[in-house]
Amino acid sequence: MLSARCVECEADLPVGAGRGRPRRYCSRRCQARAYRRRREHGPTSTPRRIRDLPAPTGGDPRHRLVALAVDLADAGGLDAVSLRVLAQRGGLPAHAVYRHVRNRADLLAAMAEQVTATSPTATSPTGTAPQPRDPRQRLERLAGDEWAMYRRHPWLLAILATDRPPTGPAVLAMVDRVVAAFTSAGYDPAEAFRAYLALSGYIQGMALLIRRDPGDTTYHAWWSATRTRLERTGRTRDRQWLAAAGQTRPDTDLDTWFLFGLRGLLDGLLRRPAR
Repeated sequence: MLSARCVECEADLPVGAGRGRPRRYCSRRCQARAYRRRREHGPTSTPRRIRDLPAPTGGDPRHRLVALAVDLADAGGLDAVSLRVLAQRGGLPAHAVYRHVRNRADLLAAMAEQVTATSPTATSPTGTAPQPRDPRQRLERLAGDEWAMYRRHPWLLAILATDRPPTGPAVLAMVDRVVAAFTSAGYDPAEAFRAYLALSGYIQGMALLIRRDPGDTTYHAWWSATRTRLERTGRTRDRQWLAAAGQTRPDTDLDTWFLFGLRGLLDGLLRRPAR
């Protein structure tokens, strides 16, 4: 007999008494997510389906569970990640997951650590990729690595862009590399950290424009309707930039926008250290 699954996260549903309306959600949390989606995008919106993922095997159990959580987040965003779903997809009883992951916060921190530890800069044979001697070139490469992480894992932004980010060795090493580059450009340690905040803040701000679901077609419909409304109300008059914006698309031009802003920001930060 086929088991029923939650229409939001696809976890198996508990067997009901057989009376009343069939159960559609595994928890109030999934029900609330579905309600928010319908409220924000309309009744035709459907949740992103998460592909079937193989149960992790071999190696350290915590590492396997975290890797599975990363795959779940890549497929469906952070909303797709819960300890319940992790247990179900990993083929484990729920209580077994807690032997390796204390809670959701611990899981999210471990996910950020695992992704950061496998970034291009962090995975050279010596532990740190060879960096250019020129501080400008080093910063461009480091910024590009962080940007690429958000491109591959858009959900990572919600974990790192906070006043209480995880502080595992890989995350701290990522900050170390940027601070060291600014220090070599003449900044003292305090100023180098401020410069890091300015640079990382720019990268994370631009990362907000990364589309979480490339298959979602609602953006183009929204922009078309918005442009029509602005033209009808005369708000495009004397705004040449708005006409130019209508000729660009975030899904194809976002990397160009990012590089344009990065060059300008580094021009200012590296002109001379602030005193």
